[in-house]
Amino acid sequence: MPQSRRGPPPPAASKSSSSSSRGKQSDRKKNTTTVSNINVNRNEAKNPKAAIDPRVLSQFKTILNTFQHTFSHLFDTPDLPQIIQSVKHSLYLRDYVAAFDSPEKLQAYVVRWSVARALAYFEMIAGGWWSDDVTRAFYTTPTIPAHSNSTTTPNGSSSSSSKGEKRLSITCIGGGAGAEIVGMAAAYSFLNPPVPDITSTEEGSQEQEEKDEGRRGLDLTLLDFATWAPITDSLYTTLTDPTKKESNVFLEKSGFSAKCHQQDVLTPLSDTTISSISSADIVTILFTAGELYSQSPTATTKFFMSLHALTKPGALLVVVDSAGGFEDLDVLKENKNNTATSSGGGGSKNSDSMGGYKLGFLLDKTLTNRDQWQTIASHDAKWWRVPQGLKDSSGYPLELENMRCLIRVYRRNES
Repeated sequence: MPQSRRGPPPPAASKSSSSSSRGKQSDRKKNTTTVSNINVNRNEAKNPKAAIDPRVLSQFKTILNTFQHTFSHLFDTPDLPQIIQSVKHSLYLRDYVAAFDSPEKLQAYVVRWSVARALAYFEMIAGGWWSDDVTRAFYTTPTIPAHSNSTTTPNGSSSSSSKGEKRLSITCIGGGAGAEIVGMAAAYSFLNPPVPDITSTEEGSQEQEEKDEGRRGLDLTLLDFATWAPITDSLYTTLTDPTKKESNVFLEKSGFSAKCHQQDVLTPLSDTTISSISSADIVTILFTAGELYSQSPTATTKFFMSLHALTKPGALLVVVDSAGGFEDLDVLKENKNNTATSSGGGGSKNSDSMGGYKLGFLLDKTLTNRDQWQTIASHDAKWWRVPQGLKDSSGYPLELENMRCLIRVYRRNES
């Protein structure tokens, strides 16, 4: 598959103008052009040695720095290779409870596997892999009345008395392992570069204030069955630390919140989970769908079917998974005696089982069969590769792996 050039520059801020509305129109025009350029660049590159935009390479490095600074104590731990091997063995057996049953294993998983995924998510969002709609959502600035009274809570969430304020809300199912919070924060900061300080004139000061008030906030809700909150809290602290903003991914607390909740989505959903999904502009299920199907095809199918009722019209659903690890899935069908069988679960396959569905087909059939969702991006096998330039210059002490991905993005229909 063609490899990305990894290259758009971030959308440029509009120049100072005597008309603020004129400036906003210019911003919107530049944003549209940027997405178009992303798509062109993405189709030009043929291999990981392709030239990388220096700004993109710099953002890749800040992602690595964010993980290294947050978990610096781990890299000097003599037991780290052994812990990683133990986690890897449990993952191979698809024993996710054993893989994540201690803080040490959670941290080892993050520094070994989440880092490359965070790099990939950043590029997939900034590069339009998940559709231009997703990319635009990360830098579209809504209309916000000036001088809105907003406050910031300790965890970074923002409240405002202005009814016009609209922050980008994303719920990440299976998103506790650190890749989502860092990758999405990196994409947001890249696509929304800091606004230059314009204070030389009263007119410039007013435009600066309008731009600051109009910047869209990013609110992440991370749902996972394991106890990932200490991991995401540590990463959030690093991401919002102004003393490290020159070397790490950085976002102001007033414009960025991240909350992690423990939730197995194959069990009854909590009120918090339901609320987060129903209010989300984007719901992501990244490298999780295949795992869910391997645990319980029936419960997973019911969960996907329930998303139409849980989400709001126009919401985007992003599913990314391994194109090889869960290539074929056995979907259970209860027989007349209400007993379920599955070849994947160690039982014998009988005439009542439905087997051999590919994940992409299964998702499409479940979600679009009743016209409840519209497919807006579809890739059955798309390679994301660590660029050679990053391998040569990053100094990251652990392996960063390429990944062959299945990608589906859906938009919820109105009815």
